[in-house]
Amino acid sequence: MGARVDLDLTLYASFSLPMFRKKGECWVKVYGFGKGTRLCSNGGLKCYGSLCSGELLEYAAGHWISREVCLGELEARAREVAEELMRGFYCLGVSASPWDALAVLASAFLSRNTDYHRNTVRWVRAFLGKLEALGGCERAAAKAALSTYREFGSYQLRQFVEVVDSLLAIARTMPLPPGSASSSALRRRLLEVKYLGPKVADSFILHSGLDRSRAPVDIHYLRYLKRRGLLEGEYVYPQKVYCARYECTACPISRKCVYSHTSRLFRDLNGFVQTAAYVAGKLGVKSCEDLSDESIRAKIREATVL
Repeated sequence: MGARVDLDLTLYASFSLPMFRKKGECWVKVYGFGKGTRLCSNGGLKCYGSLCSGELLEYAAGHWISREVCLGELEARAREVAEELMRGFYCLGVSASPWDALAVLASAFLSRNTDYHRNTVRWVRAFLGKLEALGGCERAAAKAALSTYREFGSYQLRQFVEVVDSLLAIARTMPLPPGSASSSALRRRLLEVKYLGPKVADSFILHSGLDRSRAPVDIHYLRYLKRRGLLEGEYVYPQKVYCARYECTACPISRKCVYSHTSRLFRDLNGFVQTAAYVAGKLGVKSCEDLSDESIRAKIREATVL
C-alpha cells in the first residue's frame, strides 16, 4: 500500500466515514465488514486486528482505482487536468466499501440538502448503532430508521423511513466481487426509489467500489469544471426522468448533461477527479501540501471526529 495516503482526508471525502471512528492516530472500523480493524497511515498504511485484510485496506484507502492505468486512457486537455490533480492530491483516495451496501446507501441518501459532516454522519452513525442494538439483523432496519427519525426529526430521515425497505432490498442484491454486474442496471434500479436521484445513485455506486467512472455532480465539481475551462455554454444536471429511462449514449440530453460530459472526459478517473474537486472546494486547498496548515487540519478534525 502507498505510504502517502492521508486517511483523515480520504475518509473526510467518503460516504464510508460514518463506519469509522478516529482513535488516537488511527481509524477504527466500528461497523460492518472488518469491524474492529484499525487503519493507520503513520509511516505507511497498515491495518491491525484479526479481520485485517489487504482487500479492506485497498478499498478503504482508495487503491481500488488504478490512477496511472486510468490516466493512460485519457486524451488532450482532460489528461492534463487529471494528471495535475493526481500530482496535487497524491495523498487522497476514494474510500469505498463493497461489503457495507446498506450503510453506504444510507449515507448517500441522507446527504441530500444538508451538511454532510455536521448532520448526515451523525444520523447514519445513530442509525447503525440502533441497528446493532436491535441485534444487527437487517430486518430491523425499518425500526432503527424510525427510531433515528424520532431522535433527530429531519425530513431526510422521515423520507428514509419511507424507503428503507426498498434500499435494503437493493443492498441485499449487491454484486460481489465489484464489477461483476452492470452499474447502469443498478443505477436505473436505484432511480426507481422514491426521493432518490442521480446524484445519490452515482455517489452510492462510486463509494461502494462498483464503478470508478461514476461521479456525483455537485456544486464543487461544477465550479472546478468551469474554472478549468471544461464546461462552457448551455448545460444541465443529470435528471431522474431521463436517467431512469435511458443509457447515457441514447439519452436526449446527453450532449448537454454534466454527468455525461465528465464521463466522456475522464472515463475511469471521473470518480477521483470529482472527489479531488470536492476536497479542493470544500476545504479551500489546492494540493496535499496545503494540509500542513493547522487551520485546514482543524477543519478536517472538526468534521470527522464527532
